Amino acid sequence: MAAMASLPAFSLRDQSAGERRFPSGRPALLAFVKEDCPTCGTSMPLIEGAHRAFGDGVDVWAVGQEAEGNAVLVDRYGLTLPMLDDSELGVSFRYDLDTVPTVLLAGADGEELRRFVGFGRDDWRSLYAQLGELCGAAAPPVAWDEYPESEPGCGARNVEPGIAERLAALAEGSPLLARRIEIGSADDPAEFMGDQGCSA
Repeated sequence: MAAMASLPAFSLRDQSAGERRFPSGRPALLAFVKEDCPTCGTSMPLIEGAHRAFGDGVDVWAVGQEAEGNAVLVDRYGLTLPMLDDSELGVSFRYDLDTVPTVLLAGADGEELRRFVGFGRDDWRSLYAQLGELCGAAAPPVAWDEYPESEPGCGARNVEPGIAERLAALAEGSPLLARRIEIGSADDPAEFMGDQGCSA
């Protein structure tokens, strides 16, 4: 995917209820994740490692798609980085995500510098080197051979059926409250609704 000129600004709360605004005037590493994605699990130690190594010069934030899942990730990986709550999925929608993890590096003004989706060992190795250059710091030692060469990502929640349509309707300013369902002329409406798990 080609880099965008400027990433959308946003404000989200972290796990301590602190507000985080992007852009903040510092370079930023944004990692969009969700708890039930194994590839996000593979990535979390490197996201946290980037925060510990480069956090003095770069905002390193995980952007989670489920509030409960975010808390699980914080506990499971002993995260000290800000875990931002995008459980309403508005930021994920505006960033046009279809896969997690999606990792973005942005300049201080919010300009997109780099993006990769899923897990790629070479992507992370190169990103660590780039973060070191941005911060004027040496990249920390990482046992790269212990990581897989690559792993595909998982579907982002904002593109799940029903959710994607709701987010699109909200973005257009016309919330999806109801819709007409066409049923066959030979079908009984009450039976059809019962088959769908709805009762009259």
